[in-house]
Amino acid sequence: MPRRADYMLREVTQGLRRNGLVAFAAVSTTFIALLLFGLALLISRQVNLMIAAATGNVEVAVYLTDPVNPQAVATLTGKLQELPVVSNVHYETKEEACARFKQIFASQRALVENVDCNTLPASLRVKLDDPQQYAQVAAVLKGQPGIDRIVDQSGFLNRLFAVTRVFRVGVLIVSMVMLIAAAILIANTVRMGLFARRKEIGIMKLVGATNWRIRAPFLIEGLFESLIGAGAAVLFLFGLKVAFINPLYGTIQFVPWVTNRDVVAVIPWLLVAGAVVAVVASMAGMRRFLDV
Repeated sequence: MPRRADYMLREVTQGLRRNGLVAFAAVSTTFIALLLFGLALLISRQVNLMIAAATGNVEVAVYLTDPVNPQAVATLTGKLQELPVVSNVHYETKEEACARFKQIFASQRALVENVDCNTLPASLRVKLDDPQQYAQVAAVLKGQPGIDRIVDQSGFLNRLFAVTRVFRVGVLIVSMVMLIAAAILIANTVRMGLFARRKEIGIMKLVGATNWRIRAPFLIEGLFESLIGAGAAVLFLFGLKVAFINPLYGTIQFVPWVTNRDVVAVIPWLLVAGAVVAVVASMAGMRRFLDV
């Protein structure tokens, strides 16, 4: 076993030394690809945090007609509570609506002093587990008596969710393109190593060496290059967080930011992506040259 490990190490070292420039290009491209992939994951996490913060207080307001019918309120509340997406339904009286109005517009004294609380409608404030399902509230209340209008902030939520979907998809597409480029470079590195040793490989096959014994050093070489790129990408991600995110903790406190735990959670994905790219690229690069 030690002899086999020594053989593998020697072959990998020789392969990297012979194709140093191409190996460096493969490591660099893998680093950039995995860095973009890691950034895509962290950006997706940051977007999720910001969406959760932005939609955490989003609620559907069901404004009721005057005079308020207690039976209608009970019926509407029961229908809403039957929806799986509804977490809470609160009946807000005119007095509570007036108090909230004065709190929101406390800085506009003239407006607060001149408001007539009787003109403010009572309402049902509907809290959702998933703000994206706000349309279910309007659907279940359609045609029900006692409702003046329903305000669900659909315009804001539609724009918010559309922008975040496009942003996530765009970053992931760029990272996938870079992963493919890294795979092509690693495959070319393996091909160059096999081409330089094609006579030696032919002799090894003549004396009975199996394809896997020939493949192993090149497979490890590609895996080694990819994992170096993954390690560099991880360090760079931590560096970017320290340089750009950490200073925001104290200055913009109302926005939740990614933490070291989020970066650590990305590491397994980068290592797995790097290993998969290396194995697939190495196997593809060796297929042709083992038919000697």
